[in-house]
Parts: sequence; structure tokens; C-alpha cells
Amino acid sequence: MIKLDIPTLEQISAGLIKVQARQGRLYPYPQDLQLGYDRVVLAFLVGGKALDVPDSIPKFYELCEQPFSEWGVEIDDEIDSSDSLLFLGEPTELTIELAEAFGGSVLSQEQTKIAAELLQHCQSHTQGVQIYTKFRRFIIEHPVLSNQEFVKAKGDFGLGVGLSDLLDNCYEPVPSCYELEGNFHACPYCHALAGVNPQRQVIANSSCNRCPPGRRLKRKVKLPSDCLKLKRGIERFWFYPGRAEIQLYQKLVDLGLEVELYPECDRYDLRITFADGEVWALDLKDYFNPYLLVRNLGDEPIPSEPSWDVAYIVIPAERKKDRPAYLKELKSRWRWENVKPIFDDAVFALAKKKAGVRERDVQASEAGVKSDTPPTNSKQSDTNTKGDTRSTNSKTLEEESTKRDKSPTKNKGRKT
Repeated sequence: MIKLDIPTLEQISAGLIKVQARQGRLYPYPQDLQLGYDRVVLAFLVGGKALDVPDSIPKFYELCEQPFSEWGVEIDDEIDSSDSLLFLGEPTELTIELAEAFGGSVLSQEQTKIAAELLQHCQSHTQGVQIYTKFRRFIIEHPVLSNQEFVKAKGDFGLGVGLSDLLDNCYEPVPSCYELEGNFHACPYCHALAGVNPQRQVIANSSCNRCPPGRRLKRKVKLPSDCLKLKRGIERFWFYPGRAEIQLYQKLVDLGLEVELYPECDRYDLRITFADGEVWALDLKDYFNPYLLVRNLGDEPIPSEPSWDVAYIVIPAERKKDRPAYLKELKSRWRWENVKPIFDDAVFALAKKKAGVRERDVQASEAGVKSDTPPTNSKQSDTNTKGDTRSTNSKTLEEESTKRDKSPTKNKGRKT
């Protein structure tokens, strides 16, 4: 039996995303789906399972709803056999990530275009940084809007700002397939639109990490009949990762830290400046598959400007629930020395401890008591050379946090 490699799965995923963009209409078959299907057929034939091969693309499309363990072929080791590419006809998180790696899916292209327009507008505006942050935060905090709320938002982002048309490109009417007995509902955890299963039950959104996708929601939020939802690309690449960004930002601000959200129009997500002058750069990445996260980071995971002393790629701690070995798997492919991966709860603990240590130093100094560990400036004299060093204190804190985050051997990931 031969193994289906990552490039084959990426091509299949790109084709499935194109089908989803056409509201599930298969024919004419997207070329990527056709070529991916041909490679799957070849795998069946070479593996001596000619009788088990899906005899058409529609049959193969149905097979994509099943976990890979049901396909009858081997899958690349970086993909969990319990995962699937479709869930109730919708591309899973894994599918979106695979398609993105293939060269940009329809969803990532949708988000990239809007992001480019927003950035271009803000760069030419005197209050560009503030406008950028306000717009991104609005999207993150409003996955669903009533028509009245949408009209008001267009007014707020229109007069004096000029982003009314861009807001149009972020939202769309809710498709009727989400309707149950004349009503739409939202997830009580992520507040995004909830789905409806074939048994006519309101179910958890496939991208919400709080509970397994497809599980019936006992609690739900009733929405108005004229509501609009974020387009899938904006939802996937702005809303879901953005929730973790805003939550971490608020927690750090509540510590009394100086925190900048989306510095210089989103060069990275959060920039923390501590009392001793040390600067941390945080960029949150919410990926279902840790190996695909590494593949998509590029040569410079966090830009060198605005400058920083310590940098982290931050993963929502919710990912540990489904994949306890997530960080271990991520580190097994990590290749950057000046940027480290960490969960958001762990980086918050580090920031809290560092802020607490510095606060005690300041209090001791004000009381005229000599501190055992006098504050030192960990920055290099050349602030343009960043990411090369970090303070001994930060290293020690990170090592302690890493010990806490160590997880058992790989657990099977859930189907999403």
C-alpha cells in the first residue's frame, strides 16, 4: 500500500474549498479536486484495492466526510488518521490549512484582499493605526450582526473613515441552511453562527474549540431573522484567531502592562513593554495541525520591526484539549532560535511573573532596601538588532513554563 502525501491532500483540499465557494455544487469539477481524485485512485490501484476505489468524484466527495482511517489507504504521518476533510459538507479546519499551504485557498485569498485594502487605506490616513485596530477589533467582536447593527456600523466606519464599502465585503446574509424553525442561533461560547445537522438540531460550529463540532448545543443564543454573518475567509483568518488575541490583550492590560494591539497596522499581534524597558513581541497562530503551522510560518515568523527583545509564536491553550502533545509536535519541527512557541496561558503566566518581580524590585527600591536582583536593561545597545538576546530572567521563566506545558504522547485529534 502506498501513502497519500501532504501535496496530494493539499490539492484535494484546494478543490474542496472551491466546491464550498460554489455552495457545494460539484460539477464542473474543480481541476484540483479532479487531479487529487486521480492520485487517490492510483493509490487504491497500486495498493491492490481496485474494488474499493471510489468510482466517481461524487463518491469520493462523500468519502471526504469520513476519517482517513476509513479511506483504505495510508496517510502522511503528520496527519491524524481520525481527521476528515469535510464535516456536514463544510471544509474542516484541516482542509482550510492544507489548501492554504497549497498556494492560497479561495478563503485565504478573500481575507488577503480585504486585509490589503484595509492596510492601504490606513497607511494614507493620519489616524491609520487607530482605525486599523478599531476595524479589526470590530470584526472580532461581531461575528454576527443584525441588519440594524450593520447599518449603524457602516455609518460609524463611513463618515470620516471611509471603510463602509470594506465592511460590505466582510459580511453576507445568513444562508437558509442555518435556519431552524424560522430562527437562527449563535454558539454561546464563540458567538459565531451555529450550524444545523440533518436531525434538525443546533450544533457547535466546526471551528469553535470550546466543544466538539457537531455536538448538540444545549445552550444557544437566538438571533434576529435579518442577521448577517462574517464571510468564511474573514471568519477563519480574522475572527477565530482574533478571539484569542483580544482575550490575551485584555488580560495583559489588566495586569497594568503597556500593551499595543496590532502594532504598526498588524506587523504582529501584541507588543508588551515592561517596566525595565524589555519588549516582548507576540503573534498568535491558531492552527488545528501543528505541523502545518510550522510549514506556513515562513523564514521570519515575527517581523523585526517594531523592535523587540523577546518573541513568541503563541497558540491558544484550547488546542491542548484535543491534542495534548501539540507543543511537543510543534517543537519537533521548530527551526527558529530567536522565536519560541508557547501557549497563551503560559505566556500570560510568564508576563505576570515578570511584572510581579519588577514591581517588587521597584517597591524595594522606593523603601530604600537593596534588591537581591537589581533591575537590568536586557536590550542590546543597537536596538535595531532584535530578537538576538533575551534576559536571563526571561529564559528562566520560559524554562519553568515549558516544564508545565510538557504533555504526554500524542493523543488522537478529534474530527472537525
